[in-house]
Amino acid sequence: MISKTAINKLVHSRKVWLVLFVTLPCLAKAQAVNEVHIFRDASIYAHPNSSTNIFSNVSQGGTFVSYDTALIHFFAQIWQNQPGSRLPDESPRGIDGIGGIFRFSGQFFNPQQIVSAGSQPYNGFPNVRIDNPLNVTATTGNLHINNNLDFVNGNLILDDVDVTVGRNGGGTITGFSDRRFIVTGTGITGGSLMRSFSGAANTATAYPVGTTLTSYTPASVIYRGIPQNIKIRVADEVYNKTNFPEYVYKTWIVERDFPDASGSLDLTLQHNSADEGVEYFRNRNDAYVSRYDANLTGLYDIVAPHATVTPGTISSGAAVFDSYMNTRLNIGALKATEYFTKSVIKKQVDENTPVNMPDAISPNGDGLNDRYEIVKRLPTDRVRFEVYSRNQVLVYQHLDYDNSFDGNGNQGGFMGDVLPDGIYYYLISVNGAKGIPGYLIINR
Repeated sequence: MISKTAINKLVHSRKVWLVLFVTLPCLAKAQAVNEVHIFRDASIYAHPNSSTNIFSNVSQGGTFVSYDTALIHFFAQIWQNQPGSRLPDESPRGIDGIGGIFRFSGQFFNPQQIVSAGSQPYNGFPNVRIDNPLNVTATTGNLHINNNLDFVNGNLILDDVDVTVGRNGGGTITGFSDRRFIVTGTGITGGSLMRSFSGAANTATAYPVGTTLTSYTPASVIYRGIPQNIKIRVADEVYNKTNFPEYVYKTWIVERDFPDASGSLDLTLQHNSADEGVEYFRNRNDAYVSRYDANLTGLYDIVAPHATVTPGTISSGAAVFDSYMNTRLNIGALKATEYFTKSVIKKQVDENTPVNMPDAISPNGDGLNDRYEIVKRLPTDRVRFEVYSRNQVLVYQHLDYDNSFDGNGNQGGFMGDVLPDGIYYYLISVNGAKGIPGYLIINR
């Protein structure tokens, strides 16, 4: 067995070909070695066609070059890239070639971590293969993968860090499915998947992301504009809005590197039936991708329905059953951060629909929007107006509405009560016709 001192001397040398791990397997398997250190001024090479096994944790502080067709199998628990370390490929600059594949394997039944301390763009792994049913977690710093991220088994979990795949319009992700993908976490903020775009309209680029190990809700993008990176994460809530039953309870957060007033994108979002509110489920054929706008009363815009496609096909393998895709085309005027969800809220217009049904009132006594005022189509129209709480409890009712609702209840336990600020449902029926549902905001 080779001692830890001998290993450190070897790794500390100026240039080492990693074929030594193969020809001297005791070097990598030595039980006395818990961690292999690659020192700052050391250079190690995995030569073409080599197959290298590493059974100890790695603290990488130097230069670890991997040539095309090299395969580095990592079986231990923690791979740490120190500040200033490099993992270049075989090209002169170290970022223009193909490089080797760093395979994170769960052969010994342990979860694994990639720690990127002081990470730098384009100085990360040339290629990463996830082959661990207990998953691989990226933590501490952003993870950079220059060429390919390949899923064979398990997920890549982002611990509040980003993973960047590709550069200069390149980069691929392969092998992903509803069981093998990038887990971003459940909150609005956190880790994201970043991909590189050349700016020319092209085929769709997939973002195989989901909030948890069992919630795969990916997106795909066609982007037209200046070359840049676009990153996406998904959250288990509707951003800045109470979860209404007319929505899918997910938010896809889209961010970009550079402003581009003329840029636009086509966005496809895929969700599962388990993520749908009950009204969304009932009206799925009227679904559309809804965009957040803080200037709107309802916070999300209402657009024409898009075709709903099932099963979901944002997958490298088989289509995902019980999942549904919707696409929104030519989304322009992109802000640095955009929020998208899916909705089935629609404005119904027919001969019995009043000319105006406000989305909000502000009953604060200033004479502006103090009452909910419906504009009838005909003076003879008879309007029935009902207001319900978020729990669908009737708080106000008027069978021949006279525009008198000022935010006070008149039903049951709410009789004469000032209703709290918030979002309420309404149901408006004209001349005994089918009721028109909607929502209104009370904001004093």
